[in-house]
Amino acid sequence: MDLYRKFLQPEYGEAAPEVNIMDPQIMDMEHRKEWRIQSDYESIAAMTAAYQKCACYRDVMTVQTEDTLCRCEDRKFRVRVYIPGKRKTYPVVIFYHGGAFSMNSIEVYEYVHRYLSYYGDMIVVAPDYHLAPEYKFPKGLEEAYSTLVWTEENIKSYGGDPADISVCGDSSGGNFAASVSMMARDRKGPAISRQILYYPLVTNIEEEMTDSEKRYGKGYFLEYNCMEDPMALYFNSEEEKKDPHASPLLAENLSKLPPACFISAECDPLLDQGLMYAAKLEDAGVKVEYHIMKGMVHGFINWTYGKTFEALNHAVQFVRRKDL
Repeated sequence: MDLYRKFLQPEYGEAAPEVNIMDPQIMDMEHRKEWRIQSDYESIAAMTAAYQKCACYRDVMTVQTEDTLCRCEDRKFRVRVYIPGKRKTYPVVIFYHGGAFSMNSIEVYEYVHRYLSYYGDMIVVAPDYHLAPEYKFPKGLEEAYSTLVWTEENIKSYGGDPADISVCGDSSGGNFAASVSMMARDRKGPAISRQILYYPLVTNIEEEMTDSEKRYGKGYFLEYNCMEDPMALYFNSEEEKKDPHASPLLAENLSKLPPACFISAECDPLLDQGLMYAAKLEDAGVKVEYHIMKGMVHGFINWTYGKTFEALNHAVQFVRRKDL
């Protein structure tokens, strides 16, 4: 990984006292469907209980939602549209949820979507893409791209501006947002105004562990060691991992991509990946801004820490910027 410089040098501090570091999520491979259902219910219940204590709860619950179906190749998948209902024309953000390409759902990210929609005065489009290992690379990614195409073609009927569509995602969803940005450029697809990447996974090929992996690879919720093939469920072969759409950091051409906003957790094994990808985008002439949320761990945007709302507000402010 010495081939890549970092956008800035992090401090690698300790987790903040208020952070509850949960046990890592380990899917029961023998009972995947049942495990996912239980995991989603437990996550939603915990997040609902946390948000109900927040001053923003009543506001975010005023956001209206509508579910529809989107088609990709021979299959359909669910898409949820979040509409704040404050004015006639809105900027649009497509949010790809994280979960190692293999877990979570749009329901788990319900409050993230609602917060961005209400306080950003924007429409949020959230695809419930199919998960690995049942649907391996690039099926979920192609559904992510199909969501972009569907959004450009249909969002005007929801009050969205088809000329102002951004992509956003966290972790493996950040991988999708970065990859969809390249796909739209290369396929001459819908124009993307901005890409917002929360602690993104941007490479599945590493020759050695990064400093952040060594520091935070165990004991900080996300258990991640590149030498242990952490995303094996997502791929059919080793060769696929070298595809720039699987590992955007390996892409030779990152020019003419949308301006990027990175929002990383300090205590996260993926921190260095994001910093290296940001530097490589900057070197390719892409406008980049970077925020490191001190003391936070991977997945913190799903909770209700002060830094959670600060991080969500960074995305809101980035979408509103007129100088990009």
